[in-house]
Amino acid sequence: MNRKAFRVIGVIATSGVAALGLGTAAYASGVSGPAIYVDHVLYRTVATPTELSGTGAPAQSWDTIYNFFGAQPSVATAAPGDPGFNGGRWQVHKVSTPNGYAAALAAGDLDGNGVLDSASEIQAALASGALVDDGIVKYFVCTLNKVPARP
Repeated sequence: MNRKAFRVIGVIATSGVAALGLGTAAYASGVSGPAIYVDHVLYRTVATPTELSGTGAPAQSWDTIYNFFGAQPSVATAAPGDPGFNGGRWQVHKVSTPNGYAAALAAGDLDGNGVLDSASEIQAALASGALVDDGIVKYFVCTLNKVPARP
C-alpha cells in the first residue's frame, strides 16, 4: 500500500474511535497533545492499545479520569509521584453537564481560571449537580507526562 492509503486508513480508524464517543486523546495509541489535567497541571499521554475491562481487578487498583468528551481536557485524580498512584491504570468516567458547561464551571472552577482542572474542582461540580458522573466507559493503561513549558 502507498502512504496515502495508510493515511486514509488512519483517518478512518481515528474517526471510528471518536464516533464511539471515546475521544482520541486518551484512547488512541501513541503520544497525545495536552490531554489531561491533574492538580491544575496539564499532561499529555502515551496511550497503549489496552482494554482491561473484565479483569476483576479491585477498585483500588485504578485511578480515575473524568472525560468531558470534547468540552475540555480530561481531569485525572492522580499523577506519577502522587501517593497511591496506580502506575497509569485508569478507569475512565464519562461526565456530562446537564445545565451546560458554563454552569459546571460556575459550580466547580474554584480558582477562577476558566477550566475544571483538578479533582477537587470536579468534586465541587459533581456535588452541585452541575456535573454528572455517567459512569465508567473504559479501563485502560497510559502514562502521564507533563506538558513541557514553553520557552
